Amino acid sequence: MEFEKQQQAFRDSKPSLIGRGFEKFTNPVASAVTGFIPGGLVKGVLKGIDQAISAPQLVKFDHDLSDLPACHDAAKKVERTAKAVSGSTGAASGLGGIATMGLDIPATIAVALRSIRDTGRAYGYDGKGARERLFRLQILELASLNDRSQRQERIAVLDAGISADGSLTEISPDEIEPIIEQAVERVSRALALALFRRRVGAVVPLVGLVIGGAVNVSFQGDIGEAARYAFQERRLRSAKA
Repeated sequence: MEFEKQQQAFRDSKPSLIGRGFEKFTNPVASAVTGFIPGGLVKGVLKGIDQAISAPQLVKFDHDLSDLPACHDAAKKVERTAKAVSGSTGAASGLGGIATMGLDIPATIAVALRSIRDTGRAYGYDGKGARERLFRLQILELASLNDRSQRQERIAVLDAGISADGSLTEISPDEIEPIIEQAVERVSRALALALFRRRVGAVVPLVGLVIGGAVNVSFQGDIGEAARYAFQERRLRSAKA
């Protein structure tokens, strides 16, 4: 029952405070800042989402996959590791201000993709196949949203894609790739808001050190929470089937 409460708490929660705070503060000058980011940078990283499957795991697991609390603890370790890795790169890139701000974006997204993949593995899901790829994109999009109504909509869509036995609903091969392309477009826009707008303070060298690290840690925390919710929901449904 504790896990069911966690699931409902996530559904009812607001976007992260630091994300909403940076969004509000940076909105007036966000367009100017994002103009320094090469167009298609985010999309290019997302196009290579399958590469995350072969990348080394952030955390090595040795827990019993049938033990849900152990799976949850392993997933938390993934989040902590992702925060540490991404936080350090964000701080380093922030030292150079706007000149280096865009360089950290691909690395941040790559860590997020590995975090989602490893969270799935912590719960016993290998993440292989186009349908699993779409599921990971949905998690990434959900974690990137700062608008509460949009967040609720995407949670509902993600939940609807999980069958009663915890497997993912089937989508025909002819339909899955266009749906993935649409998801990439949506996630690209969501990430532009989540990462670029929050980083406007990083245009100032040294100040960017603090902001870059804080934004990355916050973002990876959002990723971890969304990923745990998604894969835990699958496990809970499979347990009831």
